[in-house]
Amino acid sequence: MKIRFTSVVSLNDPYESLMRLGDVNAFVDHKRGDNGFKFVSLSRNNANLLMWSHYSASHEGYVLAFDRNHSFFSTAQAVRYRRIRANFNGAKMSCCSKEDVLKQVVLEKAVDWAYEEEERLFLQDTPDSAVNIGNDKWGQPITLNSIPEDCILGVYLGVKASEEFKKQIIEVLKKHTNHIPLFQFSTKSTEFALETKEVLYAIQET
Repeated sequence: MKIRFTSVVSLNDPYESLMRLGDVNAFVDHKRGDNGFKFVSLSRNNANLLMWSHYSASHEGYVLAFDRNHSFFSTAQAVRYRRIRANFNGAKMSCCSKEDVLKQVVLEKAVDWAYEEEERLFLQDTPDSAVNIGNDKWGQPITLNSIPEDCILGVYLGVKASEEFKKQIIEVLKKHTNHIPLFQFSTKSTEFALETKEVLYAIQET
């Protein structure tokens, strides 16, 4: 029941660690990382074909559905998508604390990413139970923070998820006290779209 919060240094968009300061570009120092400023990226759309292709092993993986109204996610903020880079990534310098300015900086992305329908939840805005389990290939700490079990609304399997993978997911779900629904995505016959069907499984009473 933990989820990763990530530094801008470890993300796949080179502009994440690049800010515009007037006519100058300022880079995040990869050796210093983000000084603990981390967030988790979320999407409002669980059935986007591109998202499944880019982030879930080409439809072989899974998606977790979280309750947006749960208190754990109440402070998540929507990303702003732009074609022209704003000065200091659009942050308003005069009215905010240093932490709020940093948040505003990482909430602006190129319009090319708009299909992600992204919201970001910052580690500083969640109950602190974070642990580091090593470093990633960019030398940044892999930080995991606990999430409450009752914020999970379901698990969605990709179109290409194998039967063996489905069995593994079911075995994990059986270990939790709350019954977390499992769904299987499939392709539609008349549209370039995905549809879901619930996968029924039983939890053995102890």
